Amino acid sequence: MLKKYLQQIRQGKAMHYGRMLELLPPLFYQKKSEMFKVRQLGSGRWQVSIVSEVLFRQLEQQVWQPASRKEAAQTGNSHQVNTSFGYQLVYHERCQNRQPEVVVLDGTNKFQSYQAKPCLLLIENEECFFRYPEMLPVCGQMLALDFSLLNSDIGFASGSKASSALLTPFYQQYQQIYCAFDFDAAALELFDLLKQRLGEKLSFVTPADFSPWQELFNNKPKHPHQLTKALELAEKHHFYGLLEALQLKGCFLEQEALLIN
Repeated sequence: MLKKYLQQIRQGKAMHYGRMLELLPPLFYQKKSEMFKVRQLGSGRWQVSIVSEVLFRQLEQQVWQPASRKEAAQTGNSHQVNTSFGYQLVYHERCQNRQPEVVVLDGTNKFQSYQAKPCLLLIENEECFFRYPEMLPVCGQMLALDFSLLNSDIGFASGSKASSALLTPFYQQYQQIYCAFDFDAAALELFDLLKQRLGEKLSFVTPADFSPWQELFNNKPKHPHQLTKALELAEKHHFYGLLEALQLKGCFLEQEALLIN
């Protein structure tokens, strides 16, 4: 029955919110206010909007997940279950051209040809990752650090895939991980999730003062609650420069805007 309620939420249909709450796993019940925004339409009818896409996707995965990918394929949807293997694109000091290394992961081990540097810079967006020589000076300026392949490896975060459990052994080899993500609610949610798993080794690439980049905050949130969520997470993690920029502009900054042209 919970599957039906989750489908109704995805489809934007009215539903019985109280009955759905009774079926939620305890962990997600505790986070219901972080996950949903609710508006009553009438007796027993509620409009439920998704506030945290990350949490809702985790709930969907738990509810819909068959025992194995093979079992899911037999029911016609193998994509309900994560694969046993994954990969991570990485630029490192030994990369001689535009081609990054493909690190293969199985959740318990990593298979790579290089010795990891102490630092990993995770770049969220594809365009920015492949144009990393343009991104490194910007990230360095924001944090007053010197990023180069001499002291850092460059990884492609690929959005929410960065939170995959398969990446755990890959992340463990680094002393410090810097997240160069978009400046929006989804990116801050992803950082918040990774921070819970990886702790103090994880940092967000955000400056104390956004004055040089303030005019790039032009991506208007699709829903007001997205801005509210971004403000909440910026304050939670003490990103006061970002908090001020979001309050002033009321818009997000897409990472690609940081590229030279």
